[in-house]
Amino acid sequence: MRHCLPDSRRYDIRRFTITDVHVFAADGTFGPPTSVAVEDGVIVEDAGGAVVDGRGGYLLPGLIDTHVHVDHPDQLAAGLRWGVTTMLDMGSARWDDLRALRDTDDDARADLRGASSPACAPRGTAVRRMHHPASTAVRGPRDAARWVAERLAQDPDHLKIVLEERLPFRPKPLDPDTVAAIVTHAHRAGKRVVVHAASSRAYTVALDAGADVITHAPIRDTVSADLARRIAAAGTAVSPTLVMMRTILRTLKLPFTPRSLNFTNATASTEALRRAGVAIVLGTDANADETSPARVAHGISAHDELALLVEAGLSPSEALAAATSRAAAVFGLDDRGLIATGKRADLLLVARDPTRDITATRDITGVWKRGVAAPVPDRA
Repeated sequence: MRHCLPDSRRYDIRRFTITDVHVFAADGTFGPPTSVAVEDGVIVEDAGGAVVDGRGGYLLPGLIDTHVHVDHPDQLAAGLRWGVTTMLDMGSARWDDLRALRDTDDDARADLRGASSPACAPRGTAVRRMHHPASTAVRGPRDAARWVAERLAQDPDHLKIVLEERLPFRPKPLDPDTVAAIVTHAHRAGKRVVVHAASSRAYTVALDAGADVITHAPIRDTVSADLARRIAAAGTAVSPTLVMMRTILRTLKLPFTPRSLNFTNATASTEALRRAGVAIVLGTDANADETSPARVAHGISAHDELALLVEAGLSPSEALAAATSRAAAVFGLDDRGLIATGKRADLLLVARDPTRDITATRDITGVWKRGVAAPVPDRA
């Protein structure tokens, strides 16, 4: 690892100005070279203080990964090194411990938000295999209020529901009425709801229930244009987690991969959602959990996801917005996601223009979280 710029350890982290940088604007373009001033971790009009030479680079807001699972603080540090300044945990049996990491907001690690344990069906995977407490299972619509109240006692930032598929010899998944009841009680409490859905059927259940975000792009079937238009009309966002879906298929231990399981389904679904105008946000499902169907590295996988989103039909600018301003808007992170006066100085500086080549996001020359410089990966 190296530090972001040769002089980055010598300036006053309270007040400094990054000069000679192209700034990623809300319209998805980079403007001519300019300066960005930082004071006390916030972008300001004019900070004075030390000067950090941006060397003609391209300055982005820090990336937001809307779907991770965190087991250790080092995973948050790994995210920060790769310019992922905010990570949203989507279900942890250790949330009571992770909450301390969220509340301390250490500048050496990515900022953390989390969901506690997810709602699942009785004998669902979260309880059977992933060490979540039995109380995370919801036994019908009348049990929804109890489940939401127990989660709220853990002070989560958002809530999550897992919709498992109807498969032979597997427990019965949550029924639509129960999902709708959970969403209703969560919204009454002012919480956004993310629904794990890996098929068009599950997408429909999540949509009808009023979910705020659907996570995962199906690999078993494809989201139709009509369903995509319904999702867009409802204002529901989608986090496709393409890097996870691809990794699952690559790690399946089967004599052969059934024709019905295909990564093309995931990319075609993402393209249909994009064409319909659905708000797509970046998520990787990064995790190191042995009970997970596949492991995905924290931090670097966000750059893989950006490239896969572009391959699925998003423009580079749209993919970058999915990881910054759109992710912030969908999850109500109003203090970040844009380079603008008053926003957090969560910043990612790269040497090349990622709107021309999305892989340029890997060519990192600087990362700051709340104005504090972080070490960055060595260039290949």
